[in-house]
Amino acid sequence: MRKQIVTAVAVGVLALGLAVSTAWASGAISVNIPFSFMVKDKEMPAGQYQILAEAGQTKLVVKGTGVTVLVPVIERLADTGAKQPKIVFDKILNGTAVLSEVHIPGEDGFLVGVSTARETHVVLTGKE
Repeated sequence: MRKQIVTAVAVGVLALGLAVSTAWASGAISVNIPFSFMVKDKEMPAGQYQILAEAGQTKLVVKGTGVTVLVPVIERLADTGAKQPKIVFDKILNGTAVLSEVHIPGEDGFLVGVSTARETHVVLTGKE
């Protein structure tokens, strides 16, 4: 009887872990960023990145090859109804790009950076 209870608990924990990891992956987007950029005072090289919302959606995880940055969400933005993920950068006059917004289809957007200088916006689309 005790062995059956331990087995049932183990299966339940495994199923819960699988459900959480599936939910985590569903909010992940993938994007190829063709230029270096700043995120939370860290310079990131051009390349392929995954961006996902942390469980409480108060932080985003930006993962690239060999680099992971946890970015606090400044403000939630209204769902734009977009069918594809969008990543917005503020491009400052000196050429520096700063990660500003992340929009995931079916969810509110995330404001993660605010430029204090004059800037233009660069918008990239990604894949879920």
